[in-house]
Amino acid sequence: MNPDAALATHVRWRDELRQYWRDDYPRFRHVAKVALAATLAMGLCMLLELRGPGTAMVSCIVVMMFQQSGMVIARGFYRGLGMVGGSVAGLVLVSLFSQASWAFLIVLAAWIGLCVFGSSYFRNFQSYGFLLTGYATAITSLPALSNPYGVFDNLVYTISEVVIGVACASLVSALILPRQVVPQLYSASNSNLGQLFAAIHALLGTALPKDGFGTTLDLLRERANVQSLRAGAVFEDPSIRLINHALSKLDTGFVDTLASVHTLHQVIAQARAEADTSTMRAVTELVDALLAVLPHDIVPGTAAEWQAGQVADALVGFERSLSGRVEAALKLLEHTPEAQRAFIDMTGAALLGFTGNLRDLCRSFVDSRRADRRPWPQSVLHLLTHIDSTRATSNRAAAVINGLRAATAVLSVGAMWLASGWVGGSSALVSVAIVAALFTLAPDPVVASWQMFCGCVAGGIVGFGMAFFVFPLFDSFALLAACMAFPIAVSSYLNTFPKTATLGLGFGVFFCYTVNIANPVTYHPAEFLDSAFGLSLGIAAAAVAFSTIVPLAGDWISRQYLKQMHTLVTRSARDEDLDDLAQRFDAGMRGFIMRIASAPAGERVDQTRLMASAFAALEAGRAMIAIRHDTARASAHLPDGWPPLQREWLDAMASLFAAAAPEARTRALHATQQARYALLLADTSAVSAEAAIVQRMRRLMHFSELMLKDDNLPLWKPQNAVQTTAINGAHA
Repeated sequence: MNPDAALATHVRWRDELRQYWRDDYPRFRHVAKVALAATLAMGLCMLLELRGPGTAMVSCIVVMMFQQSGMVIARGFYRGLGMVGGSVAGLVLVSLFSQASWAFLIVLAAWIGLCVFGSSYFRNFQSYGFLLTGYATAITSLPALSNPYGVFDNLVYTISEVVIGVACASLVSALILPRQVVPQLYSASNSNLGQLFAAIHALLGTALPKDGFGTTLDLLRERANVQSLRAGAVFEDPSIRLINHALSKLDTGFVDTLASVHTLHQVIAQARAEADTSTMRAVTELVDALLAVLPHDIVPGTAAEWQAGQVADALVGFERSLSGRVEAALKLLEHTPEAQRAFIDMTGAALLGFTGNLRDLCRSFVDSRRADRRPWPQSVLHLLTHIDSTRATSNRAAAVINGLRAATAVLSVGAMWLASGWVGGSSALVSVAIVAALFTLAPDPVVASWQMFCGCVAGGIVGFGMAFFVFPLFDSFALLAACMAFPIAVSSYLNTFPKTATLGLGFGVFFCYTVNIANPVTYHPAEFLDSAFGLSLGIAAAAVAFSTIVPLAGDWISRQYLKQMHTLVTRSARDEDLDDLAQRFDAGMRGFIMRIASAPAGERVDQTRLMASAFAALEAGRAMIAIRHDTARASAHLPDGWPPLQREWLDAMASLFAAAAPEARTRALHATQQARYALLLADTSAVSAEAAIVQRMRRLMHFSELMLKDDNLPLWKPQNAVQTTAINGAHA
């Protein structure tokens, strides 16, 4: 044997093991913490002689699906709120319908469906709170249905066990080798800003991509992840609330910057299609001057806020020189047709809007890092009652479908239980209530439902072996804790991988439920098998419901998204209250855009079509609101026939977004051109604020005309045509 080869092999194995340990150490650390928290919760429940230590263990497993301590505490807080709300609802249901089983079942199904709707309608941890409220009602009420007088005792035991589980998970996560969420929040925010800089160069560079919505969607998804981290960071570091205004402004500025870079991208694309060589050269020079002051990424090793501040200062200088650059370009093209010179004017206006948005974004980024860390001025109660709630205003259709699926699954299993007289059928009803709620938060509910079913079956098999072949050999808590820790560790390890997270969750949760550690422990195989069968049946029923009830709802959901978006745009044209209309419209469209970016894959919506339509609607709505404001400010400088032209234009644009038919598009384009030609008659030779307003109105009309002429915009295409194009592109 060659000693050199043996030594090289040994060194290679050692390096690979070190690399494996370096990559997987955070996972193993988290797995050990989950096992410790779960066994600690089990021991405390047994010491206090509570009935169901398994409930506390399940709380630990579910709450500690996140590895960061702030996220664990946030999830635990909302789990506690949801469990209290659901327990009170269960108490009310048993009090009112304990003698009317069918009425109880119908109301329970409706309540769970309503909570699942709320879980889908809200985002972040508020969503989780609604989810818990739904299935906590089933956990509290169903075991007490045959003995209504015991419902209050069941409520006290359940809440106590959950509180112990949440407390153990939070303390272990925060005190033992904590992994903080605040550094990850800042790191994700840095990465998101760097990706934005890279995307700007890609979207506006010489190799102009035909469609930049894939990049835009990726950026918005990453932004949604940053928002989720911020929700957890509040619990880990309450001083984050002091800079909440800067963080909220940062989120707003990010969407505005993406919208303005999209507008600039469209102007450049239109110029490349219609402008002559000299005009296109001038447009390219203007854009290149902007790109020259923007970095391609955040440079590692240098403070990100310092780099963002440098970019903001550079953008201020570019803004000051932009008007001179545009005038110089127009002077060079003074003998070219007016239509060609308009591209220079449009590019300058788009650059000005984009530069302002990006400058504000960079300054908000700096403010979020350098905000004054004053002493905490708010009470803890004020903090907990004013945590940001994020409403996804544009997903009512998907929320209704999820609520319908959950209610149908609960009602079906409950009807089978009552009709058959199955004594242990309540376990199936509890199971279907839990998993039907959990599936709504999964990226793909159908796949998650079957993964959960497999995890439940595996957990039941392991639990049976533990309960009837291993536990009888023990006579001490130490051995019991060690025996329970191993399956929980396996479950937690699977949870750390996105592809197997649902499988691991199902295995851990239903292992704890089926093994049923109790005070006292009972040896009853028939009861165990009956409970395990009920739990598996409930999961299977939920999986079938999510697979068969509106399984391919993407087209219908997309139409509902578009309908709500069109309503926002139509309101911007017809709402008489102009005072805060721009703020209300922008807030609604930003929420709409973020919802599209974070839409679960299970909804099967055409995100590219929706995102393109959303940016077009945002551009059109802002233009209509700005024109209405500017008309009031510069009415003396507008042509005599302007009011009826404006009314016709607003009505045509509103009708177009109400029904994007070819006739409506033709009418809107004609009204836009008529209004733009009328504005060209206004005298803007004098240097005044009113003249500048009229010039801005001309640019807005030109922007609207370019949008209406864009045949590639999915907003003008039928749904089936867009899908055919996407399919052909995928095959190509």
